Amino acid sequence: MVREFYFDKLILISFFFLIIVGVTFVYSATFTLNDSFYYLKRHLIALSIGLLLGLLAYITPIELWKKNAYLLFIFSFVLLIVVLMLPANPDGAKRWINLFIFNFQPSEFTKFATVTFIASYISRKSSNFRDSMMPIVFICTVVFLFAVLPVAIEPHKGAALYILMITFLMLLSSKFKSKYALFPLLVILPFFVVFILKSQYAVSRFKGMFDSNPISKEGYQSFQSMLSFAKGGIFGEGIGNGFQKLKYLPEIHTDYIFALIGEETGMIGALGVLLLFMVIFYRGIKVSLEKRDEFTSLIGLGVTYLITLNAVAHIMVNLNIAPSTGFTLPFVSYGGSSIIMNCIYMGVLLRVSKEPNRIEYIRPSRGLNG
Repeated sequence: MVREFYFDKLILISFFFLIIVGVTFVYSATFTLNDSFYYLKRHLIALSIGLLLGLLAYITPIELWKKNAYLLFIFSFVLLIVVLMLPANPDGAKRWINLFIFNFQPSEFTKFATVTFIASYISRKSSNFRDSMMPIVFICTVVFLFAVLPVAIEPHKGAALYILMITFLMLLSSKFKSKYALFPLLVILPFFVVFILKSQYAVSRFKGMFDSNPISKEGYQSFQSMLSFAKGGIFGEGIGNGFQKLKYLPEIHTDYIFALIGEETGMIGALGVLLLFMVIFYRGIKVSLEKRDEFTSLIGLGVTYLITLNAVAHIMVNLNIAPSTGFTLPFVSYGGSSIIMNCIYMGVLLRVSKEPNRIEYIRPSRGLNG
């Protein structure tokens, strides 16, 4: 039976501390601006909406996500088409829908819709269908046409690649044979890589990883990011005392907030944040694999991947291990769509943690003699 009011405490505590870190460093990154509270106020508004929707996700029965998974996926496709019909940004991209309070990025919702679609489709089938390649071909084709392709056209190649990776992880977690689960990587990914390399903008991002020249256009951000960690050392320069946020490292409150954490709290603070995400990953995987219902297990794994893979991508960019792709740090970076959707992911994950396990542990009752 579903436990009335239960949640995994370690996941919730990690989530709580990451929210505190986010509020602290969004303010630290932006308090030097003319309106020192501008970004903090907007971050708190998005956080409030996210926490409310996260609570709603927690009290929503898991079965409801399964019943409406296909509708969610179709709705996400409609949102992606709508955003492509809107006027482009000055840089030519079409990624946002203006909701007045904040700009909503449909690709964030598409990530969750993709997870629910894959989990629902697989859980509705019998176990022997995993012995065939055709289900994977079907899943990958649908995801590519309805999620990856529209997002890539925006263009938001980083998010499109992210959806491909989530699809691969979901298939790998669904007990398909490894040679079948590798299909999206071996067949779709090479074509996608060629598509990315045709973009001069994407190529310049890759060049930036290997360019140590601090004054070059390609290498400037990566150099400044690495300099932040070098300045921070072991214990950091103190919260609020970072120098890189003074126009030296662009987008420090979003794409490079982990670098700011490294500068102001040093290696100790950066490792602390990394540890919090490791706890969410470990506990998220553990509680999901314990579930009796396959859909519950798969959606739990999916939202765990959504949170932690995004964190890994952000940290890798900040450490110059991966090219800059615009990934935020979940619960920490400034960004309306990101903070709201990640709170929803967390609500779903906490809901999964209260669902029935395959083996229920019942404390034996004591007899009259104790």
